[in-house]
This record gives sequence, C-alpha cells and structure tokens, in this order.
Amino acid sequence: MPQFSGTAGIDAGKCLSRTEFLYETVGNNLMNKEHRQILELLKTYLDKHPDQRFGQAIFNLGVNQFQETTDPRNPNYTLRDIYNDSDDEIIYRIKRQIEWFELQQRVNEGISSTESLTGTTVNERLYLTGLLDLFEKYKETDKEFAKFILKSLKVDYESIDKILS
Repeated sequence: MPQFSGTAGIDAGKCLSRTEFLYETVGNNLMNKEHRQILELLKTYLDKHPDQRFGQAIFNLGVNQFQETTDPRNPNYTLRDIYNDSDDEIIYRIKRQIEWFELQQRVNEGISSTESLTGTTVNERLYLTGLLDLFEKYKETDKEFAKFILKSLKVDYESIDKILS
C-alpha cells in the first residue's frame, strides 16, 4: 500500500500527495469503471478550463440539470433530481456536452478563418469553412448539431428545414 506523504521516517521523494494517496488506495479499490470514467472526463475538462469552478463544470457538462420547462414564458430554474440517473446516462450527457462545446469551437474557427460567405451557396459555405464533412456526419447522426452549423452559416430557416428533412 502506498505511503501518505508526511508520514514519519518515509523518504519524501517517494511519497504520494494526499490526493494521489486517496486515488491510489480508495479509488483503485472501490470505484467502478463508470465512476473512473466520469472523474477522468471531469479532470480533462477542468484541465482545459481551469478558470471554472467545480460547480460550474459539473453543471456545464450536464451532470446537474434544470427541470424541464413546459411553458417557455415561465422558465423553471429548479435543479432536477438526478438521484436515479445511471452512471451511463451521466457519462452520455458529459460526452455530449463536450462534443457540443467542440462543435461550437470548430464552427467559430471555420467561420472566422473565412473572409466572406456573402453570395455563396450552402455547399460553398460548408466547404469554405471546412465544415462539410462535419455537417454530413451530423446530418445523419444529430439533426440539432447539423442545424446549429447551418444557422451559424446564416442559412435561412426554410432552407434548413428542407436540407434536414
């Protein structure tokens, strides 16, 4: 069993920090693979976004969610009880949110790297911004993400509906 740093008589160069000690002893013995995956996803996200507080990160990644609103004029800002959500559901939400953030970044980069899209067709816009392959993927797998790409490229709603139907 690893020794905790600060233990008398132990070489400090070979000691683990408190976090490493807990991860090595408790983490390896009690956590299931889904717990490890959730923690690794959170760690990776927080490493990329050190300016975010932990509470912000778990909310941004979809671990915590607001209750669904039935009337958009009266939004409900009460947190939904996630007690019965499976670890797999939480992993799915985290991965989807990360994918959503990455999509937003790629779309913004594609648009900002293009001088002008004025007077171009939808296919030309997708090609010029480097988003054609990504759009084709999401057209088949996630209409919401595909719609976001088209809206970002200033495609009108009527055309978006025709393209995605």
